[in-house]
Amino acid sequence: MLRPKNKLNRKKSAELGLKYKMQLDQAKAEFEKKEFASESDDGNVSVIVNGMREIKQLSIADEFLKNSHETVEAALTLVVNKALSAVREANKRLTAEVAERFNTQNGITVK
Repeated sequence: MLRPKNKLNRKKSAELGLKYKMQLDQAKAEFEKKEFASESDDGNVSVIVNGMREIKQLSIADEFLKNSHETVEAALTLVVNKALSAVREANKRLTAEVAERFNTQNGITVK
């Protein structure tokens, strides 16, 4: 871990850290409002989750409910996990984008 050698550098480092945190917090607040949809291949099950990983909508076709309990559970699990995976990947991209933008704005190069 790099540590600034003098108080001026520590102060600047702390200011930059706070600035980065504020930018990241703002981006995450907006991200939490986004919605991510997923649907089974046959279209019988669909889900919408938000950036906070909350299920906002879940739809199951009436005909599909006539399948076995295990089949319905498996389809639900698959669709929900696909949506949650999309949220995780989008969150990773968001964090990387915020860091890259912050570094560019502040003339920081990462080796």
